Amino acid sequence: MYFKLGNQVAWFTLAFTLLIGLEAHAESTADKTPVITAQPSNCVTLHQGRACFAKVVINWQVDQPGNYCILAKHNGQTLHCWRNLKESQWIFEFQSAEKVEYQLVAADSKQILAETEITVSWVHKATPRKRRWRLF
Repeated sequence: MYFKLGNQVAWFTLAFTLLIGLEAHAESTADKTPVITAQPSNCVTLHQGRACFAKVVINWQVDQPGNYCILAKHNGQTLHCWRNLKESQWIFEFQSAEKVEYQLVAADSKQILAETEITVSWVHKATPRKRRWRLF
């Protein structure tokens, strides 16, 4: 059974479309939480315990422009800083035999905004015994 409502359907459709559009706009303009990512997030080396080498890109984004730095979590060393930005990237040569965690901090307050990590994995596990070759 179908009822023709005329202008009421058109106004309802228009109002519903506007409501959905306003909700989507509110979500897109809402404050975004700070984000930091590392690519690749996993570095693979041949043998366990050996250093892994990779070119890593760290991307970060916050909602307000400001002064921000990337720190190495294990020693608190400042690795790179930016002034008056709300997003950027940093490309560097990664070298480590174990997992390294990075923090995005507000340079003025030293408040930690976000964290990311690069894990290190290996193809062959280290063996505790040494192989000695003998002929006799």
